[in-house]
This record gives sequence, C-alpha cells and structure tokens, in this order.
Amino acid sequence: PVLLKDGRIMYSTLESQGARGDILWGIWTIHPDGTNWEPLVSAFDPFGAPNGFHFQTQNSAGEIIVEQYYNQNNSGFGAYIKLKSPAENSSASEPYPSFGPANMNANSGWRYGRYDNGNPRIYRMPFMPLGSISLTPFTHGLEGEADRSVLGDKKSPAVGKFTHPSAAPDNHLLTCYSLGPVNHQYTYLPQIDGGIYLIKKSEVVNEPSELRLIKNDPEYNECWPRAVVPYEKIYGGPPKVLPSRPTVNQHLPVASPFGLVGTSSFYKRETYPNGLVPKGSVTGQFAGKNDPWKGLDPFTSHGNGMPLNWHNQGADAGLYTNEDIHAVRILLMEPTTDRKGANSGRRYFNHAGERLRILGEIPLRKWNGPEQPLDPDGNPDTSFLAKIPADTGFTFQTLDKNGMVLNAAQTWHQLRPGEVRTNCGGCHAHSQQPTAFEKTLASQKNYPVWDLTQKTPLLTDRQRDTSAQKWDTKNETGLRYQNHPLTVEYWRDVKPILQKSCVACHSGENPAAKLHLDADEEWIQYDHHGKFPGTYLRLAMDERAKFGYKPVGWESWGYPNASRYIRKFQSRRSLLTWKIHGERLDGFSNDDHPSESEHGSGKLFHQGKEVDLQKYKSRFDLDYTGSIMPPPEAVKSGKVKPLTDEDKRTLARWIDLGCPIDLDYDPQNPNKRGFGWMLDDQRPTLTAIVDGAKISIGMYDYGTGLSLESLSITSQHDIGTIKAGTNLAKHFSSTGDSTWTWTAPAPVTGTLTISVADKQGNVTKITRSIK
Repeated sequence: PVLLKDGRIMYSTLESQGARGDILWGIWTIHPDGTNWEPLVSAFDPFGAPNGFHFQTQNSAGEIIVEQYYNQNNSGFGAYIKLKSPAENSSASEPYPSFGPANMNANSGWRYGRYDNGNPRIYRMPFMPLGSISLTPFTHGLEGEADRSVLGDKKSPAVGKFTHPSAAPDNHLLTCYSLGPVNHQYTYLPQIDGGIYLIKKSEVVNEPSELRLIKNDPEYNECWPRAVVPYEKIYGGPPKVLPSRPTVNQHLPVASPFGLVGTSSFYKRETYPNGLVPKGSVTGQFAGKNDPWKGLDPFTSHGNGMPLNWHNQGADAGLYTNEDIHAVRILLMEPTTDRKGANSGRRYFNHAGERLRILGEIPLRKWNGPEQPLDPDGNPDTSFLAKIPADTGFTFQTLDKNGMVLNAAQTWHQLRPGEVRTNCGGCHAHSQQPTAFEKTLASQKNYPVWDLTQKTPLLTDRQRDTSAQKWDTKNETGLRYQNHPLTVEYWRDVKPILQKSCVACHSGENPAAKLHLDADEEWIQYDHHGKFPGTYLRLAMDERAKFGYKPVGWESWGYPNASRYIRKFQSRRSLLTWKIHGERLDGFSNDDHPSESEHGSGKLFHQGKEVDLQKYKSRFDLDYTGSIMPPPEAVKSGKVKPLTDEDKRTLARWIDLGCPIDLDYDPQNPNKRGFGWMLDDQRPTLTAIVDGAKISIGMYDYGTGLSLESLSITSQHDIGTIKAGTNLAKHFSSTGDSTWTWTAPAPVTGTLTISVADKQGNVTKITRSIK
C-alpha cells in the first residue's frame, strides 16, 4: 500500500469474485478509516489474458505510476503507466481520476513496444484512466518476451521490462529493471537479472539507455528499491489528514453498526460487454453488424476466446433493455476461512467459491397512479437506499420481473459503520457523469429506507404479496418478507422441487431428455473438487458433457456453462429455467444462432437451413423447444405436482448464486449447520465511540446472532472507583437499533478493549485509544 499526498491509501487487490478471472489485479484507493473505497485502474484487460495492474507509487508531482504485467510467465515484470495527479484530474465532488468510455476503441491507447513488422503496438481497454500515458513505451506489459532491439533478429538483445516502481526526491522514480526477454518461458539470454535504476524526473523512457544505473550486480537480482528519506523529502510536506467517517444521521445513530448504500439510477449504466457501446449511448441497443452475439458472450467459449463479458468486467446475462430492470438484489459475501476445497476441508461448493446470502431484493419501480416518476435525466426513477450491516462484504445483482439476474457486479464492496454511499459503493470505473442522487426520490426525507438489518424483502407473485404496497402495478408481482437473509442450497431447497415435479419423468433407465434427476445415491468424483451426488453433478458440474445429450462439434459445453442446463450465475441464459417458464428468456430467438434441429443429430441448422458444422460450430447455441416443464398433461394426470412461482424463483436464485451445495448436509438433521454452506463464517460487526465519559457501542450479527453474554469491555485505566480490567458490560443499556451506551463516572482515557462473539463462536475484538 502507498500513502497518497491527499491522505488516501492506494493498493492493488485481486478481483476474482464470481466467474471473473482469478488472477486479475486492479488498483484502488481507500481512506485510512476504511471508507470511500474507489477504483483508480480496473482490471479490464480486453484480451482475456491475466494482465493485472500491480505495484504502484506516487511521485513528487502527485502523478501515479502503476505497473501492468502478465502475471503467469513474466516473473512480475511489465510496463509502467503514468496517471495524472488526482488533483489535476478531478473535481471537488469527485476526488478520483475519471475514466474513458466502455468502448475501448474510443480511449487513447498506450504505446506498448512494436509488432514484428515494426509498427507500434497500441494497447486499449474499457474505462482507461483519462490522461494516462505509457511511461515505458519501448516495452510492454503483456504475455511474451520483451521486444528485440534489432527488428526480427532473435540474437539481438531484448529491451527488457520493469517492476517495483517507487518514488524518490525531486520527482525521480526508482525502479527494478531487467534487460532481456524477462519471460521464463523463453531461453534466450540474458535471463532475468533485476537491477535498481532511476527514471529521471518521472519522464517517459524511450529506450533503456535513458535509465540511470544505481546498482546491478550480475550475481544478484536487486529489487524493491526505496528512497530512505522522510516522506516530506519526496512530497514537500506530510500527507493530508482526512476526517474520520461520519456516524450520525436520521437512519444511523451514534456508533451504529450499519451503513447506507444506494444509487441514483439503474438506467445510466455501462455494463454492456466488451466495451462496444459509444460513450453516452443507452446500453443494450448497439452492437457490431458482424457480431451475431451483439457483444455478449457466445454460448460457448470454444472457438471464441475467453468470454470477456463475465470473465473480465461487468456482466450482462443475455440481451435486455432498461425496461426489463425490475429490482436489485444485495448479496452478502462471507469469508472462507478454510480454503482447502470440497471434501478435504471446505465442506461446500458453488461456482463462486464463497458463501452468498440474499440480504434483500428491492423493487426499483415507483408509481404515481399509472405513471412512473422520472429522475433528473428523464428516465423512470430507479433510485434506492438501503441500510445494511457494516464491515461485511456485499455485491449487487440487477433483476428482471422473474427475479433473474440481468447483470451482476462481480466485485466485493464494503461499508464501514456509519458510512453512506450513494454510488453503489464504487463498484468499478465509469465514464458517465452520475445522475444527482439528491434529486431522486430515494434522497427525499419521506423515502422509506429499506432496512435490511431487520427483515429481508423478496420478490414473489401477487398472490403472496404481504407488502401492502402498490409499487408494481405493471408487472403484477409482489413482495414478501422474512426475518433473516435468505440462504438457497441444493439439498434443502432444490432437491425437494425436483422430487416433487421432475423425478417422475426424469428417472429410470431411459429418463426423459436423457436427464436423470434421481441419481443422488451415487457420488461421483469430479477432479480435485471431490465427490458429488449424481443429480447435482448432471445439473451443475457437467461442463465436460459426460451425461445426456452432447454439444455439437465439441467435447464439452465450454466455459462459462456449468452443464447443458445451467450457465454459471445466469439463470436467464440457462435451459433449465427456459423449460420451467415455457419460453426462451435471454433476449435472443432460436433463429439468431445455429443450433440442432433435433437433439443428438450432430447437425447444425440456422434459420431453417443446414449449415457447415466446422464453419459454424463456434456460433452453436441451444434452442428452446418442446413444452413447459413439468408437462401439463403430467400435472393434470397427477403424475407430478406443478411448479409454483416460488419454486421457479428458488431455482433461479440457486443458479444466480452459483449452484450452492452443502457437503456437510445431514438428512437426519437438516437444520444442522455443520462446516458446509450453512456455517456462519462471518464475524459480528462491532464499533465504539468514546466522547468524554460517554461510551457508545454498536453490535450486530446477521447469521447466528449475537452472544450477548460474551460481551467484554475493559479499560486500561481506572474509571473513577472502577478498577482497570473490570468487565464494564453490565453497565451498558440498549439505546435501540443495535446500539448500547453508558456514561461512566469519569472521562475514559487510555485503551478501551471490546470484544463480542456470535452464537457460532466467531469473535470480533477492537481497541480504542483515548487521549
């Protein structure tokens, strides 16, 4: 981490949530108190390679230098990018660099060496920081060896790459640099020999000779240079001291363990895949004429490269328009303290590799009679504001009227106690001027903030509506509540639905559609993940097409498909949900892409005509055919029971949460938490504020709940007649909304130590030093 002149802390972080690539690093900033988490450079490499931004510094002039490198084969060496000083590139209301558009071709590129023919290599990606330039244009941060000094001559010296930038006085920049290919896949000499060099005045380096050598012993690799001088020697003074987080408003009392999150508009978005949308355009309406997938990931990655929509950035699940946006789902994201993997330690599986809980599903549509109120941009007002637990990982999913994901933020978010964020928590870079939140309905004093710390709202059908609200007269849906976050899991929630409405036809030696859904007695090994029950494997882990119908022209269904029936985190693009709803749901039609006219035929047809398999197999897609499931005649005869609206929503939620399964499930004791999906692995939220003799604390736990008898509050010093080390917990009285207070007989000084556990046994401990 690097302490910036403006008081923020800059750091790199591995962004690998959901289905994103698991080695993509971005550069972020945060305030020292943990608030105001914001992006500087997002990990949006457009080529699907694991090119990350990692290692960063700020020079005397305030400019930020970050490294990009391909982190598999380049041993941490790459190229430098220089960003403008935040003070230079921002306004008072937006204290971080702004960004170019999602359309990567509309961004100014970085010079990254040259191609073999001598032409310059220009690198672009979506949302490039405005005004950024290549500081080392003679080399590159991509996969492969550094360019040769003599074009086309493999025996000429390679120009080398950089790593570990570090600020020095007088705006100089220290660096580790190595001549040569700097890629351990290549044997051309010289091999990596890192040395310490100086980039004078942080000016663009056009060739290695412009570097000033400090130390390069051929017997050693020198790295991680630092100027051993006071901070003020480099930056001309101490860093700015930022104010600590706010703690009081009408919804967040003193020491509240909660925060507020919301946004002004879901219409103003830049989630369109691969950056194909012109800046300022309404997304979901533009695509290249020769792009049959309209910018979205093709059905299979075979022959199409890495599916960048979900692998690299924001995530649109099929085609949709803004009119399809119906609600927002907030997911809690629990840490995984045992990372060993299924059957060897971590006793659960889902495609995210972490436990996800639904904190709430919040309807976004508002109505004034038959009309929808408009926001400042003239769009229907889709603003919201919700109270959520602080110090807890969360993310967002936008939902359609069926409760299926339209897009997902595959990034962790968090709020500190008392923090208010009305920009969705700073998910990633955006180029558009945000809609003013203070001019939306969610900012008004009479707006009923969604309190997700007290109850969980969930979308349902009109018949089950318990909200007593007329918030959705157009889509005929309702809202129900429960008293705790929703957990969706295979054994408890999905298997009973399959048994009730599917197994009667999908079982035996010749199951319907070759899909056996009563096969859980057999546990099957799946690579290093361990063994899984047969039905679950067929639905959620059969990418390799070991069961049932096979894909046309390929040996597997291809990433990001979990099987023929489920696409990871994308219920709208999953055959299973199409069948239970009786229609195709992803915005495409059967005629848009080549597909089999008959399952298992091995022949591709497009718009009624057979097409060449080898030529068109990379455009292969599944069609919706047949009738709704379960078949109406089977329901009418009593062979199976119909699926309810809640059944359909449960299956969609299960897919959109990555198909969770609890491998510690005990059918004899289904309420047992064990060490699987149901385990509470999140520590309680705990905060404290001391004001003279008044001590206020906030405590909250959404999982198993607080163990109040575990509360311990001790002071380093005597407080009046109360001796140091005495547990002060008994003196505190509840002041409501998960806060407690006590006015001591004398002002508190020294160190105050507070700890509390939840009923699972997770402990949170904090210390406060009071002068």
